[in-house]
Amino acid sequence: MKNKRFLVFLGLILVMMLSFPGIASAQTDKYGYNAEAMTFKGTLDNWEIFISGTGADPIPFTWRDKGTVFLERKWDKRFNAMLQGNPPSAPGAWEKADLWEYLTGDQLGWTWHETMEIVYSPNTPIPNAIAVPAEDMGLSGFYYVQLKEWTTGPKGEVIVSQDLSLKNKPIKGPHKGHTWKH
Repeated sequence: MKNKRFLVFLGLILVMMLSFPGIASAQTDKYGYNAEAMTFKGTLDNWEIFISGTGADPIPFTWRDKGTVFLERKWDKRFNAMLQGNPPSAPGAWEKADLWEYLTGDQLGWTWHETMEIVYSPNTPIPNAIAVPAEDMGLSGFYYVQLKEWTTGPKGEVIVSQDLSLKNKPIKGPHKGHTWKH
């Protein structure tokens, strides 16, 4: 009876994989980049090596390394052109990024986090969003619709240093006590 259940389970997995070939064949390269899924998961250093196109080998790491900035990115196909330094293919292109670092020294046990979502709108400003400086992206027309930075402590403490989001009102700036009016 157990063998029959196992075979049915295995059959279902096989059917699912064949039904969704993109999921089954999606590959992540040695840097952490997955072109088909439009994702990256690795370290900030390895992202920079990958995006530079030099072909240098990635820097080995473990997911618990301290003092290493980790990066998880996701974007839509309209944003793909940015990987080659070109403008996105259409307005509405977006990317999301999560960064974190296990801190060292006096901050051992704390973890720094930053999450952001950026949307491309070259001709129409996004109401209540904050424009990303052109020098940060290489061209204008990008807006933060979410930007949050915080640290978590070893006992579950959370200290938010920046919280800008169209979902949160009011939008709080990076300086203590400063609030943007919208």
